[in-house]
Amino acid sequence: MAEVDYPTSWYAATRDADGARAPLATREEADVAVVGGGFAGLHTARLLAQQGKRVVLLERRRIGWGASGRNGGFVGPGYAQRSGALIDQLGLDHGRQLYAQSQRGVAIVRDAISELGRPDILMGSGKLSISRTDQGAGFADRTRRLADQLSASFEPWETSRVRAVLATARYHQAIHDPTSFHIHPLNLALALANDIERQGSAIHEGTEAIGLDRDSNGWWLRTLHGSVKARHVVLAGNADLGAVQPRIARAVLPVATYVAVTEKLGPRLGQAIRWTGAISDTRRAGDYYRVVDGDRLLWGGRITTDTTEPRRLREMMRGDMLSVYPQLGNIDIAYAWPGIMGYAPHKMPQVGEIEPGLWVCSAFGGHGVAQTAAGADAVAAGILGDPSRCHLFAPFGTGWAGGPAGRAATQLAFWGLQMRDWWDEKRQAQNAETLRT
Repeated sequence: MAEVDYPTSWYAATRDADGARAPLATREEADVAVVGGGFAGLHTARLLAQQGKRVVLLERRRIGWGASGRNGGFVGPGYAQRSGALIDQLGLDHGRQLYAQSQRGVAIVRDAISELGRPDILMGSGKLSISRTDQGAGFADRTRRLADQLSASFEPWETSRVRAVLATARYHQAIHDPTSFHIHPLNLALALANDIERQGSAIHEGTEAIGLDRDSNGWWLRTLHGSVKARHVVLAGNADLGAVQPRIARAVLPVATYVAVTEKLGPRLGQAIRWTGAISDTRRAGDYYRVVDGDRLLWGGRITTDTTEPRRLREMMRGDMLSVYPQLGNIDIAYAWPGIMGYAPHKMPQVGEIEPGLWVCSAFGGHGVAQTAAGADAVAAGILGDPSRCHLFAPFGTGWAGGPAGRAATQLAFWGLQMRDWWDEKRQAQNAETLRT
């Protein structure tokens, strides 16, 4: 597969026709240069273009080539770090403002789909975050109390209500968020890119940024065959930014997750899953999935710092599906692929100005699609003169992620989380069996 090709996936197979954009081969000038053609870079460029700024965006492969075009497609508020933990760390007011910024990201994505005239990109509404262990009698009150603290609209579902739409004994209570939805992420990325160009800004694919220099008038962003002169530069990549900004590259760990899409399953899928929204479980390393194309199951899960594709990926994903829905029986996997995301050890995005005129909008692995828009909105506002939204993310910083040692430590942490998940479920099953006997 050539570097300019999209990796094989259900998204690539169903994407909009969109020709490759020419690499940068000259010297250009812009108000803002953006490095990275994923959602963080695309939303930043579009928000600034809407305010009359000329943006030049550089992508070393294709628009949406990486995690932005291969993820689960979930759009909802919150972050990978739990809202309760953020309140404990930062206080109620700061935690509430961070959650509100993520809600702003949800609205940006929804509004973009409407403004682009692409209702087909939106594939379903609502999200269930489900527990695989019984959360006890206080679950509903705890959920409502947190929703009140955050001014959020999510609500508790008891086990009976969950199992009425998801035919599995593996699940217990859930949190339902009616404001969430799910999308075709690659088609959204392509539509955003086309709109950026329509507004007079430029996108160059097949263009890797290899150097960054500052002078008294701004920044020079260098590529192999050209350069961009800009007052502001936004780094919207992840661990692949080493040549441009080693500090940011060192602050982000490349982490793999996997997604599979089944062949069409017919009526048996609807008998198992009677829910058209997004679904995830609340384990420390859990599954996330949704119904697409009427009767296909799109299933994601597993987390590892080993970014090579497993030999038996399809078998692994099939096994994960059947562990929850054994009644699906013989499942044929049509597509299976890895996605590499940028993950910060503090479980929050890295958003803000790290030097005068140099901005970072990165580390969105594990958060969801809306958080890229939330980060882009904060950076765009900062460039336009309002740094208050970026200040919300200041406590998390861009510290060193540990290099190879950090990847090893993170992998050990993931294994530990998975073991704790396994033990929690096993202990509950043993307790249930004791009560029955």
